[in-house]
Amino acid sequence: MWEELDRHLRLHTKVGCLTRDFVPASDITDRDAARGWSHLALWSHYGDKYAGFCLRVDQDKLIESFLRHAGPTAFAFHAPVRYLNGQNRASTISDVDLGQVKEFGADAAALAYAAKNKDPLFFRKHSDWGYEAEYRLVLLNQSENYDFVDIRDAVTGVILGNRFAEQNRRLIEEALDGYPDVEVEPLRFHQRSLFCAPLEGFLPGSRPSFSPTPPARRKGSLSERFLALQNAENEAEASHPDAAALARMPLQQLQDGIAALESQLRLWSGTEVGSTSSGVTAVPEEERQRRPGVPGEKIHYQGGFHCFAEHLPLWSETFSVSAALQVLDGERLRLHALVSIEHWRDTGNKQEEVWSGRQEVEASDAHTEVAALMDQLATAVRDARIVFDQARGVGSEEPPEIAAL
Repeated sequence: MWEELDRHLRLHTKVGCLTRDFVPASDITDRDAARGWSHLALWSHYGDKYAGFCLRVDQDKLIESFLRHAGPTAFAFHAPVRYLNGQNRASTISDVDLGQVKEFGADAAALAYAAKNKDPLFFRKHSDWGYEAEYRLVLLNQSENYDFVDIRDAVTGVILGNRFAEQNRRLIEEALDGYPDVEVEPLRFHQRSLFCAPLEGFLPGSRPSFSPTPPARRKGSLSERFLALQNAENEAEASHPDAAALARMPLQQLQDGIAALESQLRLWSGTEVGSTSSGVTAVPEEERQRRPGVPGEKIHYQGGFHCFAEHLPLWSETFSVSAALQVLDGERLRLHALVSIEHWRDTGNKQEEVWSGRQEVEASDAHTEVAALMDQLATAVRDARIVFDQARGVGSEEPPEIAAL
């Protein structure tokens, strides 16, 4: 699926890469050091080893033309690239929901992913490329072809590489016929630096072809399906603050209860105990929150906590305790609790559910109901310790009492 989304991104994304041209203050000695045409490596990489040319453009006019061309049905982004030493990747495949891909189509999900992750996808590069001082124009639309952005009003100059072929100057002059205000300046290389001296078309290749993707479950054009996906995301985002506020107090109760249980687990000999600050392990897979727009029960918010005791040596038997809640329609909460043991074996791991609890309650009754569920969970943990000790081959010892939570 990740390769499929990447394919759609590459089909629908066009990137224009430019170099920023910094004009220094008048008191700077080396006034050409930060000019866009003065980067030696750029001429080597992109300027046909100094035999090509560089266009100087007015940034405001270029962006104006770019946005005008993009139109209202496309995503058009422009920004300078940030250069970082460490990793700064976009969200991983875990942030792409298979249900949304099936519902809205891989093409719509790819556009939504790109819109959410535009900065790390398009405007981040490793610091090794910092000399490029890059500024990017990024266009995402429904077309799979090249896009043409008219830059004629934006071009202010043409800088010829110091190895630019003399016989090709006629082509430059013909291209600039009717543009008397565009300067043409050849470069000279002297004492390991470039400087401009006074002066006495690209044809895109064919695009790769790909086989068609399976149709989306939802009918409609890419534009309609993508709009539906956006609307579903916006609706979920709008309802999230109220749902989170409704869950805040009972969620704190769950956190306190799991923390108390974790402290009890630390009294168990021969184990290493840990916890996770969040998680919905207690919620059965089929009841977990789906991404916006995917058919199924609407869950406005979910959260939970988890602690575990790992038998020493590690990777043999793991005792897990989890609790979670979900916010449903009508200010109702669904509470979940789970006690399980994972048996680690060479032939594969086996998850054994020892006890589980589940109930739906009114938000107004949450405090009492959460307290009752945590009492049941504490009792289940005490009873399940016997099973855990048997599984890890530990002799029966009187387990310390776990108080009601």
